[in-house]
Amino acid sequence: MTVPFEPHDIGRVIAPDVLVRIRSEAAPSEALGRLTPAAFSILVEQGWLRLLIPRSVGGLEFDLPSLLELQEAASWADGSFGWVLALCGGAGFFAGFVEYDVALSLFGRPDVCAAGTGFPAGTANPEPGGYRVSGHWRYASGAPQATLYTANCRIDSPSGDPVVRAVIMMPDQVRLSDGWQSLGLRATASQDMIVADAYIPAARTFTVDKPFPHAQGPLYHYPFLQQAEAVLSVTMLGMARHFLDLFAERKMPAVYEAASADLVRIRSEYYTAVRASWASPTDEALLAGVGRVARTAAATVLRCADALYPYGGMEMMRMGAEINRVWRDIHTASQHTLLSPLRG
Repeated sequence: MTVPFEPHDIGRVIAPDVLVRIRSEAAPSEALGRLTPAAFSILVEQGWLRLLIPRSVGGLEFDLPSLLELQEAASWADGSFGWVLALCGGAGFFAGFVEYDVALSLFGRPDVCAAGTGFPAGTANPEPGGYRVSGHWRYASGAPQATLYTANCRIDSPSGDPVVRAVIMMPDQVRLSDGWQSLGLRATASQDMIVADAYIPAARTFTVDKPFPHAQGPLYHYPFLQQAEAVLSVTMLGMARHFLDLFAERKMPAVYEAASADLVRIRSEYYTAVRASWASPTDEALLAGVGRVARTAAATVLRCADALYPYGGMEMMRMGAEINRVWRDIHTASQHTLLSPLRG
């Protein structure tokens, strides 16, 4: 039978013993409603929450193709683990858009975990030296284990058109509320962040239009939007490979082969598009292609999962079963706004 990629490819990216540890914590993490301490410790010890942090402040500053291979493998091991890696590891990127001293103090620690959300659900009123921030943001994955929080705020401008600016908030400024009653990705603990009248120094605010001089590598000249689209969609491709594995021994060759072929095709198209855009990060046509292939990949994963679903039997319906958990994770991940078919 055809498979999207061979098991040794996963083991090349992440050591087999680490993959075993990640997967062994998947069910306990879901039961806990967040990554277990053992699962979260893997993110810290491997340095994966520092993948996008500039080398200048102690980060790993991966190139995008290497990041995506690791992200896919981690998501194959467990969807919630991969999702927290994608969102919290991805937020480390923002270290490149604040001054060096601020980046070092906030993102330089080895256990850094940045949780947050991009929806501008807060307000920032200018005050001398900073802003007074209030807001209620939803779906901050990894929130209970975060060392800092990022969120977008609206700032009133003289023209009357609101300006959006990101802020970095400390744990003692954020109240978490567990509104994450989801179908899947339960261990991501994607909780609400509630902030009331918190003062944020201007140095802890930013936009992602121009990196500071301490972050000048290729990663920081690749657009954040396309990076996020690529990371989220490859997370779904990893989950899809896991789901397909669970059907490999069932007597359904035609359906399995069709789903596998679809995933092989879209995965190839995905990596081709992303690598082309990485080589030419100012080519608008290539960057637009990343968004299209990301949404196509998400739709393909969803379609393949639902094609296989009827062949799962009663195990497919049992809460606590691995096959059930992966199916739920896929469907939950597919609802992220960046992967929505409504974006065109």
